[in-house]
Amino acid sequence: MNLRFLFACSCLVAVNALYGQTVWDLNQCIEYAAQHNLVVQQADLSVELAEIDVRTGRHRYFPDLTGSLNGGISFGRNIDPTTNSFTTENILYSNYSLSSSVVLFQSGSLRNASRQERIQLSAAREDRLQSLNDLGLSIASFYLNVLLAGERLEVAVQSLETQRLQQDQAERLFRAGLRPEAELLEWISQTAMAEQGVVAAENGLDLAWLQLRQAMRLPMETDIQLQGLREEQLDAIAIERYAYEDLIAPATENQASIRAAKLRLDAAKIGEKIARATFFPTVYMSGSIGSRFSDAAIRPTEYGTTRIIVPGVYIDGKPAQFEQDYPTVLETEVTPFGDQFDQFLGYGAGISVSIPIYRNNSARGAVQRAKISTRSAALQLEQRKEALDQNVFTAIANFKSAGKDYDAALKAFDASKRLLESVAKKLELGTASAFEFNVAQTSFQSSSNNLLIAKYELVFHQKVLDYYAGKKLTW
Repeated sequence: MNLRFLFACSCLVAVNALYGQTVWDLNQCIEYAAQHNLVVQQADLSVELAEIDVRTGRHRYFPDLTGSLNGGISFGRNIDPTTNSFTTENILYSNYSLSSSVVLFQSGSLRNASRQERIQLSAAREDRLQSLNDLGLSIASFYLNVLLAGERLEVAVQSLETQRLQQDQAERLFRAGLRPEAELLEWISQTAMAEQGVVAAENGLDLAWLQLRQAMRLPMETDIQLQGLREEQLDAIAIERYAYEDLIAPATENQASIRAAKLRLDAAKIGEKIARATFFPTVYMSGSIGSRFSDAAIRPTEYGTTRIIVPGVYIDGKPAQFEQDYPTVLETEVTPFGDQFDQFLGYGAGISVSIPIYRNNSARGAVQRAKISTRSAALQLEQRKEALDQNVFTAIANFKSAGKDYDAALKAFDASKRLLESVAKKLELGTASAFEFNVAQTSFQSSSNNLLIAKYELVFHQKVLDYYAGKKLTW
């Protein structure tokens, strides 16, 4: 038997080396699923959005800065934007400015908004952690289903091998004239049923793998094996038990969903303060700087003189011609941009106060909605606490029931095993029929499957209790 076992292990190692299989434990499966799960990725996006809100909120305390630039051309009779006088010509103009404002006082609205955003970020992170915990528990369930399906397949294969050996023996005895044909046909029928059992077990294993792969989002071409359970792990699980009084307190403290609900309740209370701030004045300080440009702004570049006859001049009572030279601008140019910028540069600063007098009941409505949001958050917290309380109580009851089922299944397995061994000896001596052996074999296979199911049920319910106790899902 030991040589056959060593040979089987050697073949398994060779197959793993040939096809590149790797053995994954529960932690590796959970970590892979956490990196590829869509729900977790959505929770990551929620965290990123909350982080953006926090970073944006920090800049509310700083002044804003806005720049403006406009330009155009005016036709016909216009006002020269540089001299504010009427002119009849096409004018090309532009204006540019920078303005800034900052909130000096807003009844604590900015501070409370920043606090609320930080709390909401913490709540989003708790939601992500809850998604990871729920995913881990789900992966543990699918993981155990694969192990259970694999062991059920092994039991079915062993049963089929036993049936084939008995059928071969019955055929030899039938050919020797020591057994009737009806007994041989009974063995053939039971062997066919055992083959059907193997096919059903293989299909169950394929479905269990499919569920695990889908939960992990593991590509179908990735060939892996799962680390199985050891007997000492089952013994340790059977020893460790939880009481409701010992589990509910750490479960309430460790559950990320409860912490997230508490944080959202705190954020809702801060939302009431933000809503009440709209009843109070807001003080702003603002400043601006700007200038302008126009091609109507010209300056002389060359001067000359023009002689003009001055009328109404008399000498000794007699009219005389009098001439005078006046300076004249001969050539002009558009004032350069830099000169116009300095010439028309202007500054401004001021403080303004916005006093709410009547806002069509919007401020009062905002306060009322904020209060309702707080009550809603409180109800959600209580609902989650009640659901957790019920889940913990159910988990403990399921664990106790699974322990009793395992003990009963173990006793049934031992009894069916002894019965099968007794009937097998009688069959060898010719004092038992094929029908009796098949009945004992069917009972043994059924008890084996029941024991496997009870064992993995016990393991899973233990992991559920570990989950509520805040322990890492591993073995």
